[in-house]
Amino acid sequence: MRSQPVLRIVIAAAVVGLFYWALFTGSSPERRSTASSTPDAERTKQLAEESRALIRKGDYAAALGRVQALHDAYPSSPIYIDQLAIVFHHLNRPADEAAMLEEYLVKAPTPGEACPRLGLAYRASGRDDKAFDAFERCLALEPNDPDAILYLALAQERVGRTAEATALYNRGLALVPDYPDLRLGLARIVLRQGQFEKAKSAALAVLEKSPDNTDALLVAGLACLRNGERSEARGYLERGVRLAPESTELAEALAQAQAD
Repeated sequence: MRSQPVLRIVIAAAVVGLFYWALFTGSSPERRSTASSTPDAERTKQLAEESRALIRKGDYAAALGRVQALHDAYPSSPIYIDQLAIVFHHLNRPADEAAMLEEYLVKAPTPGEACPRLGLAYRASGRDDKAFDAFERCLALEPNDPDAILYLALAQERVGRTAEATALYNRGLALVPDYPDLRLGLARIVLRQGQFEKAKSAALAVLEKSPDNTDALLVAGLACLRNGERSEARGYLERGVRLAPESTELAEALAQAQAD
């Protein structure tokens, strides 16, 4: 699935773009009216440079205090809201990350950049209800964005709303016919409905272009297994396990295929 690459791209773009604005264009974020609580320009620059360097090194714990100080001084600045959300993400503090991204939605000129991170943060914090709402809001912001369609479709699929998920997957494929995660969403649905050949065909179409797609290998393996094609199923699943040994779904499916 594209979720992790999309997230990395969004975070990288946000960091580069926002720091460029803050440090090189000469424009200043909105300050608090209380001068005593606001660092001077030199201190602000120092904090921004230090936090950028620490984030680049991956030392998010050390960066936190500096980013928090910048956010406290400039609470309306989407630069520091977004940067604080990124730090919380890497510190595995999803509830705090979600709170920052909610601020970003309100204060940023491009609120869609909080998506799909907001929904993913709520899900990681155990708030599936808020995750679902966030994915709906993200799609409302960008109704023709295939990623936004995908994440809401996945949320619908997770709770068993098959008709809604199917409609969303088809809606996304009408925009991007070769989007593999949308194709595989439909494949999973027809697999659960007992349409094994249809599911297998969809998975193989993805594998033809992306032979290392582990989601497609899982769907193909399960479709073959449930259709009685045990040997073929093992081939797909063994390859999937080699590529993603941490996947419990692939390991469990392979165990089934290897059982007598």
